[in-house]
Amino acid sequence: MKDAMKRQVVNALFACSAIAVANHAMAVPDEAMRQYRESLAGARATYESDQAQCKLMRNDERDLCIVEAKAAHKKANAEAIAHHRNTPEARVDARIAAAEADYDVARARCKAQRGNERDVCVQRAKADRVAATADARSDLRVTQARNKAKEEKRKAYYRAEREKCDALAGAAKQACISLARSRYGE
Repeated sequence: MKDAMKRQVVNALFACSAIAVANHAMAVPDEAMRQYRESLAGARATYESDQAQCKLMRNDERDLCIVEAKAAHKKANAEAIAHHRNTPEARVDARIAAAEADYDVARARCKAQRGNERDVCVQRAKADRVAATADARSDLRVTQARNKAKEEKRKAYYRAEREKCDALAGAAKQACISLARSRYGE
């Protein structure tokens, strides 16, 4: 009888702990999603505030202000998405979006100029955009190459440790293998 009660208590405790772990696991994504939505809402509120300030201006000044507000909004949204996704690719996408936003602002500033100065200004804006985009993409490739090299080194060191363990026998061999696994994550 006592064993049956103990078993029920243990099962109940196990079930409660499983539910608690599941609730915590579900709460973490909810918190991340809440932060993501808040950052998007903050970007939207800033954009609307900037737009209201732009309406007080006139002509070219207002047009430039609107483009700058849109660019800031585009950057803030891209940064929020990158932070939420938390991947190297998302960070590159945010950098590219920032380059595009900067390009839009630079082109709007170029409209105030005339003739050759304007053409040079537009070409400079395009060059800056291409350079920023290329830098972002190349940084991603460098990061991916470093991660791949790091993984290859880890595997090579693990194989070397396993080879060293093969010279041992019994419990010593098992301890050596366990140490190699814990050290090199295999």
